[in-house]
Order: sequence, then structure tokens, then C-alpha cells
Amino acid sequence: MNRKQKKYMNTMAPLCMIGYPTFYYSLFLTDVPFSKSAAKNHLKHYGVTDKNTAKDLLEWFLTIGNRREFYVLQSSLLFLTENEAQELISGEEEEGLKAKLSAVKKYMHRLNEHSIGALDLSNALFIAKHAQQNGLLTQEEAQYYELRAVRLAQTMYTSWREYLTACTAGAEFVQKSKDQQEKYLNAQKSTLIKLMASKHSPFRKIDFMTSFS
Repeated sequence: MNRKQKKYMNTMAPLCMIGYPTFYYSLFLTDVPFSKSAAKNHLKHYGVTDKNTAKDLLEWFLTIGNRREFYVLQSSLLFLTENEAQELISGEEEEGLKAKLSAVKKYMHRLNEHSIGALDLSNALFIAKHAQQNGLLTQEEAQYYELRAVRLAQTMYTSWREYLTACTAGAEFVQKSKDQQEKYLNAQKSTLIKLMASKHSPFRKIDFMTSFS
């Protein structure tokens, strides 16, 4: 894998993060990687403790992911009127599900058919990178999953803007409550503007359709 391809992956992976680190690491992850202990804590957060749990999680992100639940909830809202959808959401007593339904309603007509898959793919890139860093995957094994992730991304989306929108929707979707969703959006607002508008944004320098053949 050449430096241009590595920079592409290191730009895409941090897009699942929250706040300032999203922009910082999308710029500098190639040169300033996570420490081994930080990478280990990230894996621990997802229950990754060995090669098998790493591979299982990577397969889940690449083939099912959070997008599966998004699809299911979207199907429950798709043919409802605006009032009916709002009544369904308002009547939901479980806070986490209520928040997810709200996110689906907000984004389901703004995303393509792959919905929040971008979040799953960026997560997969980070998990593969950190699993290799902690010796759970070999370089060849990690690269196998990384290449699958970026090739899927280029099949599912057509631009950094489209990918980032899907990632943002996904990150909002997985928050545990409406309050957490609001905190996420407040923390992410300036980062999104920088990624889309700053002259320093990696999006201006890296072609979304960079070849990985």
C-alpha cells in the first residue's frame, strides 16, 4: 500500500470520532498515530480482546453494522405521514429507541440507500488499525479489512461530502439519548464546517475515488 492510499485511510478512519479530534486526526493520523495504550482502550470499549473478537467485530461492521438497525427503523417510519411518524416517536417510552427513531426520521430522506454505512466503515478502519497496533492482527490481516472498508466506501458513496453526512447521521443515531445527540451535534458543528470548508481540509487534497486496485 502506498503513502497516498495510507493517507486516504487515515483521513477516513477518524470521521467516526467526535469533536476536535475528528479534524485533527483526519489531518495528522498518518504522522501522529494513537498511542498503543489509547488504541488498546479503544479496542476494549468494543469488547475486542483477541484475534477472534477483532475479526468478528470487523466482519460485523463490514457486513451488518449499525446500518442494519437504521434500515429496520426506517421501514417502520417510511410510509407514515409526518404526524403519524411524530406520534410514533413521541409515544416511545424507551429513551434510546426514541432517540434512534428521531435520528432516522431526521436523516432518512437525506441519505442514499446505504444510509449510515459510512460510520460502520470508518469504525472498521480504526478497529483494524488498532488491532494491528496491539498485535491482534498481522499487517496482512489488517490490510485485508482496511481494503474491504475503503472499497465498500467507494461503492456506497460518491464524495467526501456524502460520506461525511452519512457518518454524522450514524454518529447521531448511535447516541443513547436525545440529550447526548444534542451534545454530539454541538461538539461536532465546528469540525464539520472545517472539514467541508477549510483550505486545510484533507478533503481538498485527497480524491474520494483514489484507486486501491
